[in-house]
Amino acid sequence: MGRLRAILFDLGDTLIKEIESPADLNTTDFEVLDGAVEVLSEMNKNYRMAIVSNTLTWGDKEVSDALAKKDLTKYFDAIVTSVDAGSNKPNKTIFKKALNILDAQPYEAVMIGDRIDTDISGANALGIISILYRWNDRYPVGIIHEEDLPDFIVGSLKELLPLIKWLDDVP
Repeated sequence: MGRLRAILFDLGDTLIKEIESPADLNTTDFEVLDGAVEVLSEMNKNYRMAIVSNTLTWGDKEVSDALAKKDLTKYFDAIVTSVDAGSNKPNKTIFKKALNILDAQPYEAVMIGDRIDTDISGANALGIISILYRWNDRYPVGIIHEEDLPDFIVGSLKELLPLIKWLDDVP
């Protein structure tokens, strides 16, 4: 293992199909995105991982319980929701909470998410490597400020494995 210690993932439209209503997580009908299990399984071997997600009503436990229905919780050392963190992405507080639990510094972490305005901007503000996962057009890419530019863009989760390995090997 090289310089990376922690991988932070957004949840909706990053690992699972975006949830329209919190009630949707009450079933096992939510869709795990293609490649998620393989990528999580492989990354879990070398890195500490966390979900960092803006939620409307659900806290860390509710999201964890829902993900357990798809056997996904075993891959994560932390699930940090905006409800329990008391702040929404892009606020630094939610990212700092996840990093603290994972015992990692911002420069040792990567954030993977589908939104410029929350995932990428928040990660960039702390000096976390940002990866935009762009597999659909749900959210606009509109980059207004240079600090909103993602460090990398991927179109499939499987592209993450060689990218993370490369990032980890960079001195």
